[in-house]
Amino acid sequence: MLDRIREGSQSFIVKAILVLIALTFALAGIGGYITNQPEPSVAVVNGEEITRVEFDRAVDNERARQQEQFGDFYATLAADPGFNQQLRQQVLDDLINQKLVEIYSRDAGLRVSDEQVKAAIREISAFQVAGQFDNTTYQMTLSGLGYTPDGFAELMRRDLARTQLLQAMVESEFALPSEAAAVQRLVNQKRSGAYTTIELDKYIDSVEVTDAELEQWYQENQQRFNVAEQVKVEFVQLDADVVAENVEVDESVVREWYDNNQSRYQTQDRYRFAHILIEGEGEAAEKEAQEVLTKLTEGADFAELAAEYSDDIFTAETGGDLDFIEKGTMDPAFDEAAFALKEVGDISGVVSTSFGYHIIKLTEIEEGTSTSFEEVRDEIVAEMREDRVKQAYYELQQKVSALAFDIPDTLQPVAEETAVTVRQSDWFNRNTAPTALNHPVVIEQLFNRDFIDEGLNSDLIEVNDKQAVVVRVIDFKPASIKSLDEVRAQVLDNVRTEKAQAAAREEAEALAAQLRNGESPSVELTALEAVDRRNTEVPRAVIQSLFEQAVPAADSVQVAVTELSSGALAVVQLTDVMAGEVDETMQAQMAEQLTNSFTQQSYGAFIEALREEAEIEIRIDGTAAE
Repeated sequence: MLDRIREGSQSFIVKAILVLIALTFALAGIGGYITNQPEPSVAVVNGEEITRVEFDRAVDNERARQQEQFGDFYATLAADPGFNQQLRQQVLDDLINQKLVEIYSRDAGLRVSDEQVKAAIREISAFQVAGQFDNTTYQMTLSGLGYTPDGFAELMRRDLARTQLLQAMVESEFALPSEAAAVQRLVNQKRSGAYTTIELDKYIDSVEVTDAELEQWYQENQQRFNVAEQVKVEFVQLDADVVAENVEVDESVVREWYDNNQSRYQTQDRYRFAHILIEGEGEAAEKEAQEVLTKLTEGADFAELAAEYSDDIFTAETGGDLDFIEKGTMDPAFDEAAFALKEVGDISGVVSTSFGYHIIKLTEIEEGTSTSFEEVRDEIVAEMREDRVKQAYYELQQKVSALAFDIPDTLQPVAEETAVTVRQSDWFNRNTAPTALNHPVVIEQLFNRDFIDEGLNSDLIEVNDKQAVVVRVIDFKPASIKSLDEVRAQVLDNVRTEKAQAAAREEAEALAAQLRNGESPSVELTALEAVDRRNTEVPRAVIQSLFEQAVPAADSVQVAVTELSSGALAVVQLTDVMAGEVDETMQAQMAEQLTNSFTQQSYGAFIEALREEAEIEIRIDGTAAE
């Protein structure tokens, strides 16, 4: 299979699998490639490390993606330690898979041209403004990360080579029209037969149960009657939203703040430049730059000369345009020369910088703006109110925490000194905690035996950014098993039901045997005529049983006994199978679904093959090496 992928690796059509496998920097961020200092690693794949920085950034990105996907429900998911552990494990697996694909694509000799690298960089949204590639944003982003354009381009080259490999895999899969038609015939298949149900009610009243049977069933099923440990709790809850109800902002203070901070609501004039860059540090480069400047003074077109001479591969194609630039974002010498230009159309002399020699042209001046107080008043009020709420909430937290610590065996002083109410819960276990206490950290505290035995106030526990609690266990019930006397009615009901089901099954199997032997059934059956899988008029279990049975051979009868959701039993007979019709309008869609399915299977098999052949060492959470 790996040879087949190598042979098709020159294709560039992106399909379903590429949606799942993003470029490395999109998942883990590009910052992880920047520093040359040794970093702790979370895994080593065939001798190549996956750093902790890459892993942490990948986890943060995945959390952000899921938060956007699930909205407010994400907070509930994130509160579950198991969910977070699963997320981290999935991210680690994804990074390992990416590294394996990267290594394989490199070993397979896949290469990417300069033009492909340029095109890919232009498509990265982080470097775009209003949907268009922005060179200033690109240069500032790389500069801020300490990364050179050449170094980043090399990173992109490796990622694109890996993507080629995945594209080749996608293109190697297809579905034949006959396969799509066969699936349609199967999905749209119809079946005929008959069924009858045997309700438990006819046996329940006649079932006799002895005390010995009750005792035996109870002993065999004691785990059903486990009672988890329970606590009764006294607690106070701090809520920033409640604090906010008492926070006001004076209008005169808002106006004063605006007057003292008007610079926040003003924009300076903006200047747009174009440039021609001649790379190099020697006399030859400077001489070439002077020759270009001479041509400009003689009337040559700046954009045409930029396209012909500039070594800035991204701006040369757009006449050397650098978009709007703020002071301090470029090389100091470039800044000084650029912002010395006063009129649109002015051109600098040859400017020497660490990048080479520039000729700079001022192409546009955009006048600054000023926002009035009325336009930003509500925004200022909201910010000031938020700051005051945070401060008041923080002060309340400190006061409650101190009081709960100073007098640790009661929360009454907290109630007396603050506006917070002391509340008392009913009995609850780990799974039935009231909403205010239903948080992993709080639950762990409440069911800690040392904390329970002390009977003292907890430290302040922050549930989220806006809520916190202080708790104290006032009573405790250890885990136990309910006695037979306590659950006798429930045990009796279960035993009677099981005995009724056994009797019903005996009758059902006898009826099924009659049908298999070609005898006339002792009860009337309900006919099923050409029903499909989506039928909702017949019990779902009956439809499932009908379609799970093998196609009956000539002179044979297919019969099965199945249990309904109510506990009743059904005897289901299959008599005829009719192939489904093929909808020609659905053929293309079905073929695409099959292709996607085949692609996912191939990708899974490919990754599995790579992992089986790889040496993978996991260095996180003490997990053993693969």
